[in-house]
Amino acid sequence: MGDESANSKIIDLCEGSEDDKSLKDKQEEFSMADKKTERMSETVRKTIIGVVIVVLLAVSWVGAQQTAQTAVQWGNFEAPYFTTWYGTCWMVLCFPGYAIFVIISERDKAKIIHAFKESTHIFGPQSVTMAQFFKIIWSLNAIWLAVNSLYVFGLKFIYATDASAIMASNVAFVYMLSLCLLKEKLYAIRIIASFLCICGVVLFGYAKGFQGSEHLLQGVLMIIASAFGAAVYKVVFKKVVGNASLGQVSLFLTLLGLSNTLLMWTVSVCLYVAEVEKFGWSDIPWQAVNLSALLSLIFNFLVNFGIAYTYPLFISIAMMIGIPLNAGVDVIFRHGTFSAIRLVAAVLVFSGFAIMLFPDSWNDPIHSILQCKTENPEGKEEEMIKLKTNRDEEEKATQGSSSPEKSPLFVTEEIA
Repeated sequence: MGDESANSKIIDLCEGSEDDKSLKDKQEEFSMADKKTERMSETVRKTIIGVVIVVLLAVSWVGAQQTAQTAVQWGNFEAPYFTTWYGTCWMVLCFPGYAIFVIISERDKAKIIHAFKESTHIFGPQSVTMAQFFKIIWSLNAIWLAVNSLYVFGLKFIYATDASAIMASNVAFVYMLSLCLLKEKLYAIRIIASFLCICGVVLFGYAKGFQGSEHLLQGVLMIIASAFGAAVYKVVFKKVVGNASLGQVSLFLTLLGLSNTLLMWTVSVCLYVAEVEKFGWSDIPWQAVNLSALLSLIFNFLVNFGIAYTYPLFISIAMMIGIPLNAGVDVIFRHGTFSAIRLVAAVLVFSGFAIMLFPDSWNDPIHSILQCKTENPEGKEEEMIKLKTNRDEEEKATQGSSSPEKSPLFVTEEIA
């Protein structure tokens, strides 16, 4: 009897342990299901926000370009630098806009204070110093003004469709500069994309394009120079700042606008005195200039907000949508007509821009075809498996990161 009772106790204990295990398994399954549901809801939320941002970005980008073109083509107003300088002054509102967003979205006072403190660490663990303000921010401000002034100047001679298509080719310049300065990896797909962009730009230079444009080549050269300058700006920004949060980028843009307001007005005065930019106070089309500045401010803020809280791919999609949107505006309101060569050029640049967004893993089949066979194929195969595993781990780490980071180099735009 004693043995039987002992055995029954052992059986009960085993059954209890099995029930505990099954209960734990069920709890784990429920927790995994909850996590999966949370991930799906987060993905849906990001996608919805991303779609809204795509529409707003495309509209604000096209609107900023079209109104800037209206301004520089208005009567006797010949002042692309003044238009750019005035629009850049509005950038001082970026960080106040971010601060309002943080205060509304975060109810915890400690988190708000932490977000503001973290925003000041643009160039490292310490807050921005006066030396950094004059050495880095002022220098980038000068590049910003040069890039955007050339772009606005080019809009005086060519349609915004041409300008936006050529500007999209700056991803090719960014990649070439990144290979030299940032030690970017050599990818076959990006080389193909760069080649397509450059071919498109060359076609733009030799095409007759929209009828009625007397200085097409001059305008195209201005936009090409602007595209290259934009690439220099992005690479320098990436090298100096690295991956920055939304707060850090917002503060940077505010400091850039402050530098522009306090220091760069002198250039506008010099250009006016030298009669390089000729205009009177009554000649300034304030409605177009103010609207362009406002839309540019919205565009720049949405770019960084979208990168931080959705997927960088959405920002690139908005840039691509902007080209046909500009074409529609030019055809309907400016009575532009397309030539076949210009259409081919736009398609080439558009395709190169799209190919540049392909995942890095898509390069593996091309690299394996182009690579010469070695004497030890097994070792090569192991090396490829290691590289793939490392890439997968990096992608998982990137996806799991909760802190908002700045976009990849090929996504960010900064058109005033």
